[in-house]
Amino acid sequence: MKTLLTRFCVLSLSAVLLLQGCTYQGKLRRGIYHPKPEKEKIDAKVLVVNDRYFPAKVNLDVDGQYTYQLREGLPIAVADALGSLFTQVDVDEYKNKDKYDYIAEIEYKAQISLGAVKIEYKNVLLPEYSFDPTLFTRLTITLRNPKTGYAVARFSEEVPTVLPTYRNDAGVWSAGMLTLLSLGLLSPLEVQVIGSKIRKRLEKGIALSLSHEIMPRLRDSRVNFTPDHPTEKSNTRVDGKYLPFMKATVYIFTEDGLGSGFFISSDGYILTNRHVVGDARDVSVVLYDERGQMDKTSPITSPEEKNIINKVRFAKVLQTNKTRDLALLKIEGENYPYLELEFNRKAYATGKEVVAIGAPKSIEWSVSQGILSAVRDNNGVDTLQTDAAINGGNSGGPLISLDSGRVLGINSWARGGSAEEHVENLNFAISAYEAQRTLDLSQPLHLPAKAP
Repeated sequence: MKTLLTRFCVLSLSAVLLLQGCTYQGKLRRGIYHPKPEKEKIDAKVLVVNDRYFPAKVNLDVDGQYTYQLREGLPIAVADALGSLFTQVDVDEYKNKDKYDYIAEIEYKAQISLGAVKIEYKNVLLPEYSFDPTLFTRLTITLRNPKTGYAVARFSEEVPTVLPTYRNDAGVWSAGMLTLLSLGLLSPLEVQVIGSKIRKRLEKGIALSLSHEIMPRLRDSRVNFTPDHPTEKSNTRVDGKYLPFMKATVYIFTEDGLGSGFFISSDGYILTNRHVVGDARDVSVVLYDERGQMDKTSPITSPEEKNIINKVRFAKVLQTNKTRDLALLKIEGENYPYLELEFNRKAYATGKEVVAIGAPKSIEWSVSQGILSAVRDNNGVDTLQTDAAINGGNSGGPLISLDSGRVLGINSWARGGSAEEHVENLNFAISAYEAQRTLDLSQPLHLPAKAP
């Protein structure tokens, strides 16, 4: 009887493994995080969003060998954590956001790094290989005002977890076959065992992110949620005489990068650099008055970390000129604040005070001041040299004369800045005159006949 039972169990396990193949399909469990209750909670209702911007699952390799469903375990863990600080926390769909004081949006990423693979050959065809993989997880929680879209708090934490050393024998011809993307040498049973271990470490990483970093920082920021500290206060700017310039300047980004641009007409024409838009047909555009809707509470967030909700508007790319690094865009709408271009080259006087506006290093709507250092012919391109600071992200923004308020040039690139060159304040812009003759511009702007 025991023999028959043993055979049945073996056959059943074999059948399960055969059906699953060398893949692992799992899901995070509920109850990952066990919070300590706060003595005094914040009297507010929070919605943990489980459908919009939420990662439904993570795959830890290209072939989907290890897949983990997040829809239950992750939002419940976040809700359990926030429930220790707020009086009411629910997990629900985004469409119900108006019932709450704040919404919590979740971002989650996970990846495995194998580290160095060690191979010891017992013979030519049968090596023994081993590696010490590390699991990296990053959890980000953004709390947002559902009525205005403004971000109140955003905290993120990455947790590295060393997985058990894996060792096995296999007949391989070269160490190049041992890659994280295949791991085809593992048996179905080994895949299930490893998959289960990874799931437990994913859960542990989420708990550590919440307990060690995110929730302590959120508690320290509870002043942001008090009635006398509305979200909008933290987004108030005093731009004074530069406000018209700021409102006419836009923030542009594509899948490949970011930059700046500016309106040159009230009906939505935008001038920028060609290298900002690349080969894109459409780009994302954020206006000054809509900056609060951007998923950025830190001024040093990298472009890769930006969420899709930054894409407030889209602009169509009408014309580009790669040699002269110019591009003309158009977004729908009317009554946009715009800047006038200075087409008269006699106004490009050395020593004229100028300001450059843009998003240096993704820090949006920043202004730097300097002078027009020189006007130069750069391989047939009319170019302005300035000592006003221009950094990555400034590209495409306006270089404005403080005397007239008109745009003298389109900020394009900076020279040097590396330790080897020891160059400072050597920055360049494509002149407005060059933009006029290259794109056939005039103001009031008319659409050139050659544009689509």
